[in-house]
Amino acid sequence: MKWVEKYAPKSLGEVLGNAKAKAEIEVWAKKWADGNPQKPLLLMGSPGIGKTTMAHLVGKEYFSETIEVNASDKRSYDILKRTIGEAAQTRSLFNSGYKLIIMDEVDGISGRDDSGGVRAINETIKNAKQPLIMMANDPYSKRLTSIKSKCKAIKFTKIHTNTINAQLKRICDYEDIKYDPDVLKQLSKQSNGDLRSAITSLEAIVDSSKVITADSLDVISQKDGEQNVFDTVRTVLKSKTPAHVIDAMRVDTQPQFLIELIAENIPREYERVDEIAKAYEMVALADLNLARAFRTQDYTYWKYAFLFMGRGVAAAKAKTYKKFARYTNSTVYGKLSKSRKNKNLIESVTSKMSKRLHTSPLELQKQIPFYTVMFQDNERAYDFKEYFKLEDDDVKLFRSRKIPASIEKKRIKELQKLQKEEEKAIQKAKKEALKKEKEASKVEDIASMDEYISDETDDKLKTAKKSMANSKTTPENESIEKKSDTTDKKSKKSSKPKKSNNESKTVKEDKKPKSKQTTLFDF
Repeated sequence: MKWVEKYAPKSLGEVLGNAKAKAEIEVWAKKWADGNPQKPLLLMGSPGIGKTTMAHLVGKEYFSETIEVNASDKRSYDILKRTIGEAAQTRSLFNSGYKLIIMDEVDGISGRDDSGGVRAINETIKNAKQPLIMMANDPYSKRLTSIKSKCKAIKFTKIHTNTINAQLKRICDYEDIKYDPDVLKQLSKQSNGDLRSAITSLEAIVDSSKVITADSLDVISQKDGEQNVFDTVRTVLKSKTPAHVIDAMRVDTQPQFLIELIAENIPREYERVDEIAKAYEMVALADLNLARAFRTQDYTYWKYAFLFMGRGVAAAKAKTYKKFARYTNSTVYGKLSKSRKNKNLIESVTSKMSKRLHTSPLELQKQIPFYTVMFQDNERAYDFKEYFKLEDDDVKLFRSRKIPASIEKKRIKELQKLQKEEEKAIQKAKKEALKKEKEASKVEDIASMDEYISDETDDKLKTAKKSMANSKTTPENESIEKKSDTTDKKSKKSSKPKKSNNESKTVKEDKKPKSKQTTLFDF
């Protein structure tokens, strides 16, 4: 078992350093355990200072289950949503408590290379129903800008040298190792606050000797040299000592990458033309041996390649140069990397656009020049970005400039205005509908009332007719009827108008009997 695992803390009380951060995390965990959901935590700080260890111990002591995901390994939107999105929204089937989601290296996600990775994390934070702890090594990374605002950020500091030194002494005492206190103190300083690195270095020293002396630090310096390929290049170009060059060539990297770095920086160090020519001749011989190794699958040719690119290039110079030379990375690999990134970006963007346009991504790749022209207009670029659901890094495929923030503010205001107008239109439509409904109900009430009155009148008439038909006449009724007839006649006479004298004379003359005419039948 590695010493880092063997001597790792088993509880939060055993964690060394960062007491304030530990207290804040415990308060956060207790609130979650009591059923009071909190914002996700973002633990920021350099590697090896206890961020991941503390997160796992919190999960062990306060939560029923722990799920860990390395965000830099699962970078795409779909993969992150599948791995952490569902886990953060659902509870465990067999445990009643919460499950802790741990996401390490969230600052290792690149918006361009990792299509939608940051967006997936932001959506997970927004919809999370489970406690979430994220870790980042670089607190100033631009990729954390959108994530920081949604989390509670806790900054971890480097562990003090005295704390690291005390822990190394405890390990040596437990392992029964003899040590020089000054060497342990120097080793603690070299760790630069990284307890994990200090323990690993101590284990590397003990593997070669059970006694720690001043010479033991050479093992660490050699190990550090192997990890930095630029130190190897510097030694090859600066030194003429074969032993130093051979030691420097023991670097853990691909020979193709190393030969490109050496070839790139030869003109930056060497000044004479003959030296440069001879150095490149050695590089060419190294390249031939590398090609032969790949072609024949006989990797014994690699030792000849390392010999030519190391000792051969170092021996090409007549003397060592004391000047300061600024070495750079290989432009070949830089261009290849840029080309690969650009290709990945094109595939990612056209894939998103094809879902909206129902067109083949290959067909859209042919239309990129046209979209590039259209994206130069700020407002149109913003509309395209929203419609196709593109990230800020996706827009860089079409334009180098960022879309101004004023465009987004303008669009938000327009959207709010449209929403208000829509709400007003809806309210107006509701009022009109209510008014029409009231008018319709009034008409129905009047119609029903008329129908009711007519029905009631008909019923009364029918009842009256039946009663008149069924009733018998009596002397009292007859006398009443006669009296009523007499009264009616009198009223008719009195109602007649009086005639004038001329009219009365005419009437009298008309009443006189006419003379009777004699006819044949009178006889």
